[in-house]
Amino acid sequence: MPDLDENSKRTRVKPTFTWLKEQAGGDWPVRFLQLVDGLGVRIDPGRIVPDGLHFEPEHRVPPSPRRLAWLIRNVERLTPRDGRNWRRYDRRVIKNPRRADALAKLDAGDSQGTHRRLILEGKTAADCLIECERAVIWIEGKRNDWLDYSTTWDVTRDQLARNLEAAWLCAKGKEVCLVICHEHPLKHHEELLIDGYRHGTWAGGWPHLSADERKMLGSRIGTVTWTRLATEWPELRKKLC
Repeated sequence: MPDLDENSKRTRVKPTFTWLKEQAGGDWPVRFLQLVDGLGVRIDPGRIVPDGLHFEPEHRVPPSPRRLAWLIRNVERLTPRDGRNWRRYDRRVIKNPRRADALAKLDAGDSQGTHRRLILEGKTAADCLIECERAVIWIEGKRNDWLDYSTTWDVTRDQLARNLEAAWLCAKGKEVCLVICHEHPLKHHEELLIDGYRHGTWAGGWPHLSADERKMLGSRIGTVTWTRLATEWPELRKKLC
């Protein structure tokens, strides 16, 4: 028996959102958000803008200068995903002669030219980024995978926090939300992360943001199953087999 393709982006995200754009009519982003559970704010996205559906090339988003500066300032408090790498903080950052100059530029909002060894977080990308007239919708597609709970240099910086902040940066003043489209019930750690950010009981992924900013972002997390989307648009079932 050949191996079945279980890649969530290839088998769920791209088929679903390509079909919605081509077949579901101009109001499909509105209908889509109406199916999403957990959003703490009402978002009227409007219609998708021309060329507003991004799969490939991926729309890659670097961390904010504020995030990078926080990592440098708090490097002695960080824990790497692989505990064997904890000594590398000393070589990469603590004794780096460019540390002070990098912090000055980052504090001024400029991350260009920061020495690569001082960058403790890389770019991230949505499985699908939907740009609408009044909102940006960041899609995290899951099938037999789940939200990553940490990054290489900071075990408290999870995929949900990282990508929702990236969506906010992409929105540039528009409304924003992140929607997790999933196949199976959410894992325990996913439920804890979502609940913690929604209710402000966990801030591990956003220590560099203010309480008001964390509250705002926490209200922009939604979930929906692929089954629910296929129930709303039955023609999708052929794409998701």
